[in-house]
Amino acid sequence: MVKRETEKKSLISWTVEQDIGFLVLDNPPGNSMTALFFDELKRLTTAITQSHIKALIITGRGRHFSSGADLESLIAAIKTDSTGNGKPMKEAKAMLLSHVLTFEFFSDLDIPVIAAIQGVCLGSALELAMHCHFRLCSNDALLGLPETGFGLIPGVGGIQKILQLSGKAKAIELILKGSNFAAADACKWHIADALFPKKELMEKAVQLAGIAVDGYRRYKKAEYLKRLTQPMTPA
Repeated sequence: MVKRETEKKSLISWTVEQDIGFLVLDNPPGNSMTALFFDELKRLTTAITQSHIKALIITGRGRHFSSGADLESLIAAIKTDSTGNGKPMKEAKAMLLSHVLTFEFFSDLDIPVIAAIQGVCLGSALELAMHCHFRLCSNDALLGLPETGFGLIPGVGGIQKILQLSGKAKAIELILKGSNFAAADACKWHIADALFPKKELMEKAVQLAGIAVDGYRRYKKAEYLKRLTQPMTPA
């Protein structure tokens, strides 16, 4: 019998099937990450801890993974420091720190955490994906850290993650330019791990979860990916 648990929230869908958790950003069409989204994601970490899942897949509902944070609300929070007492700025910093800790929850999990990225994955969404242990992309996915175009910098751990993945020179270039880039380039720069046709993406994510769950070890990442991408041999 398939084990299934479901908890539906306004911006996030959470299900468990056959010991794999599916966290779906559920605010189409862009699945934007509002303040409510971050509150729900933080609360959901408790459900994930208590679910005893063996793997976790994070993806987006519909065409896109996520267009990223609701920048208008974030910019408003940061720029309201007009009273001179600094309180709004302190609140903004506390908010960002809370988001960082929530994202770090996923990177600290001792089970495989897989981002299945289709469509756009920008800003805070890419930062969330980079906190996952694996990033599988559809061939047409578009990624980026566009914060500098709004007078900001990636604020939810993205700077540190992209430095680790792409190296200092490429990380600085991508952050300062703020340009979007194709999934193929993301693979070349070690931001994404593998590309698949969009129709196969979730199937491959589930397959990778099955490969990695048995005695999961992070240092075996290359081995898991090799097994995922090698041709299937006839029985």
